[in-house]
Amino acid sequence: MDLFALGVVAAALVTSAISAVFGMAGGMILMGIYAATLPVQVAMVLHGVTQLFANGFRAFLLRERIFVPGLAWYALGAAGSLAFFTWLALVVERPVMFVLLGAIPLALSFVPARFAPNFAHPRGALACGVLCTSASLLAGVSGPTLDVFFVRTELDRFEIIATKAFTQAVGHVLKIVYFAWLVRGPALEMNIPLWLYPTLVACAWAGTRAGGRILESLTDVAFRRWTGRLVIGLALFYLWRGVSEMGLLGAW
Repeated sequence: MDLFALGVVAAALVTSAISAVFGMAGGMILMGIYAATLPVQVAMVLHGVTQLFANGFRAFLLRERIFVPGLAWYALGAAGSLAFFTWLALVVERPVMFVLLGAIPLALSFVPARFAPNFAHPRGALACGVLCTSASLLAGVSGPTLDVFFVRTELDRFEIIATKAFTQAVGHVLKIVYFAWLVRGPALEMNIPLWLYPTLVACAWAGTRAGGRILESLTDVAFRRWTGRLVIGLALFYLWRGVSEMGLLGAW
């Protein structure tokens, strides 16, 4: 196993555990690692495969806690967003993707809780499908966007994690379809060994199981507090990275 593959496997294992605890931060970290070392389309597909199974396993383990009423509206919004981006056939450059990885969570952090849309309402779930799928296809992750739709709900941390895991699994399926087939380009010609994919699935399962035990030890208050801090810290780093790659810091 070469160093690249070993690094990918280790990152998948650790970030799957983090996602199992916080619901989204692991995906942000993994997207940053992949984007820094791979072409954008390859990073999107590899991230989609890893996170599909990490979120899918998490949703399965907590399947009885998923908030079902909003899922149909979410799916409708997600399908509409995928159709629109397929028409655009858009793949952003890496610096732009880093800026979006940072700017989206930061912008959403300023939305007052009283104005945040509610996933428990049909219009909120529909908007969630549209905006989260758009964020996933532009920046690779939708967790921070998704989180806004749950701040006004009365769900506990297990219901939030379970519902977010299911919707993110759907989002990663759409991301794989979009970047692997709908906007297929030369960037996907990079040779990724086939054995790496089932290894990532195994890492997603192991990391999810380990992180689930940590989640059980957290209170709802601690869960919300540490999730916010971790996401904002990552957002600031990615924004700095994207701006740096664009050369804007040097211009100042």
